[in-house]
Amino acid sequence: MRTRLLALDLDGTLLRPDGEVDPRDVDAIAAVRAAGVRVTIATGRIATGALPTAARLNLDTTLVCAEGAVLVDPQTGAVLHHRPMHITLTETVTEAFDRHALDAFWFLHDEIHGEHGGADLLRYVETWSPRVTLHDALSESVAWENHRHQVTMAVGFGTREAVQLAHATVTATHGEELLAITFPASRTEDRWTLLTRSARTDKSTGLAQVSEDLGIAPHEVAVVGDWLNDVPMFRWAGRSFAMGQSPDEVAMHATDRLRATSRDGGGVAEAIRAILADLA
Repeated sequence: MRTRLLALDLDGTLLRPDGEVDPRDVDAIAAVRAAGVRVTIATGRIATGALPTAARLNLDTTLVCAEGAVLVDPQTGAVLHHRPMHITLTETVTEAFDRHALDAFWFLHDEIHGEHGGADLLRYVETWSPRVTLHDALSESVAWENHRHQVTMAVGFGTREAVQLAHATVTATHGEELLAITFPASRTEDRWTLLTRSARTDKSTGLAQVSEDLGIAPHEVAVVGDWLNDVPMFRWAGRSFAMGQSPDEVAMHATDRLRATSRDGGGVAEAIRAILADLA
């Protein structure tokens, strides 16, 4: 199988824990591009969180951001496609966050709006984008009037019990339309996360649009990732590589499992060696 497009997850895949790209991966990306393979990023980060890495690598293929809800030109930063949550979903989720005392954050295509109660989580939130504006309460802010129709993801932080209650509330109302997942925000404190977005978009839908625009079939696409949000693109692409640290329930959906981890660095280079071997 000849690969014509390679899509790379960022956190846990291309980026090491220090936020840098391993030099081996930089060199490998240059080599696979020289061999005629297009390279893009497919990430949960919004545009402003992905563009710096794209610029560092001088990528020129449309980026898949915000779990497929936003497609971005890597060189100009222009938004080429934006599929936000329906405003009804955003309003319902935000009201549930308020009811269960969660600190709410809205992820737009290029910036984040949140609440002062979640200020201690800024370092964590800024992994999605460095552009964050805080308000006393989103439902009473200017962002409510100006931006609630532009939200790609809505995230709430609170105690485990509060997050579970809010999760039950939103899934009971919009279970089929909304993807809602919970996970710890910290390993050391009782701070949990409820992440919500439209169930109709994911990394595979974004990549499908990019591939169609380029005239590339799914079987000509290879992807590299490490986490549950990468599973849709693992299932969709012709070849998929799971990072070494990927949980078994993620890796089982990939065609290949890498030895390298994001902490080691070099996982993308390992995948590219396999791709180049097939091209030889």
